Amino acid sequence: MLVDIFLEFLIFSTLGSASFVANHYINLDNLANFSDLDIQSQQEQNAPDRMYTDYVDIVISAKSAIAVDVKSGKILYQKNTEEILPIASITKLMTALVFLDYNPGWQKEWSTTSSDRRNGGVIYLNTDEVITLDNLFKTALIVSDNDSAMALSRASGLSEDEFIRQMNIKAKSLGLLNTVFVDPTGLKSGNQSTVGDLAKLLNFALQNKELSRVTSTSYYEFEVSSLDKKRTVKLKNTDWLLKSYLNVLGGKTGSLESAGYCLAVKIKGEKNQEIVIVVLGSQSNSERFQDVKAISDWTFFNYQWR
Repeated sequence: MLVDIFLEFLIFSTLGSASFVANHYINLDNLANFSDLDIQSQQEQNAPDRMYTDYVDIVISAKSAIAVDVKSGKILYQKNTEEILPIASITKLMTALVFLDYNPGWQKEWSTTSSDRRNGGVIYLNTDEVITLDNLFKTALIVSDNDSAMALSRASGLSEDEFIRQMNIKAKSLGLLNTVFVDPTGLKSGNQSTVGDLAKLLNFALQNKELSRVTSTSYYEFEVSSLDKKRTVKLKNTDWLLKSYLNVLGGKTGSLESAGYCLAVKIKGEKNQEIVIVVLGSQSNSERFQDVKAISDWTFFNYQWR
C-alpha cells in the first residue's frame, strides 16, 4: 500500500499542463483502414483505457514525442506530433531495411573504403579491414557507425543516389507521408520525419527478426582482419535503456546538432503490453532516455489493457 502511494506521488509530482488528445489512432502496423467503421470499432475494443481523466502531462525536454499501443494503434501520449524534424541516425533503420532487400549474403566479406568515411562519431572500422556483412550490419546499428552505414549501401550493389531513392520509395510504401531521406547515415539534417511516422517505421523494422535481434543487443564483439594483423572490435549499444529496468524490444538512437537527441524504442510492459515511444529533439544524451522513461512510466500507470 505504501509503495503504491509512493509511486503515485512520484509520477504525479512531475506532472504539468499539456494538451492531451485521447482516442486518436494511427495505422501503426498495417492493422486497419480506419475508413472502415467495423475495423475501427474492433481496434477501439482492443485498445487500452485511460484510468485517469485529468488533462495533465509529464514534463519532458523533447520537442516532439509519441507513445502508441502496438496492438490497437491507439495514441496514448503525444506532444507536437505534427512537427517535421530532423531525425539524425534513426535514419539507419531505413538504411537497414533497404539493405535487407538487396543483401548478397550475411557471410560475404566486405571492407570499408575511404569513400565511406564520414565525419561524426567514433571510428570503429579502419579502411581495408575485412568484415562480414553480418558484422557490418551490427556495427551500423548497435553503435550507429556512419562508415558502416555507407559500406552497407555500397554492398547492396546500388549507387548512393539509387540507394537513397529506394529509401524514399520504401518510406512511401509504408505510408510514411511526412518522411524524407537524403543520405544513408542521418548526418544530414535533410533526413526528416514526424514521431508518428517513426513509430510506424520502428514497428515495421522490428518485425524483421535480424533487425529486432541486433537493435536489442547491448554488447557485441567480433574480429576483423587486415593484411598484417587481426583485432577485436567491441560494440556497446548507444541505447542506454537496454540496461535499464525497462524491457526494451529494440530501437534506435540518433543525435545531431540540428536534431538534438532522438530515440525510438519498443517496450514491453509487465502484462506483455507493447508500446512504441519516439522522442525527437531532447536537450541532451541523458535527457532523451529520461524522457522515454517518463513517458513509459506515465503510460503504463495511466492506462489499463484489456
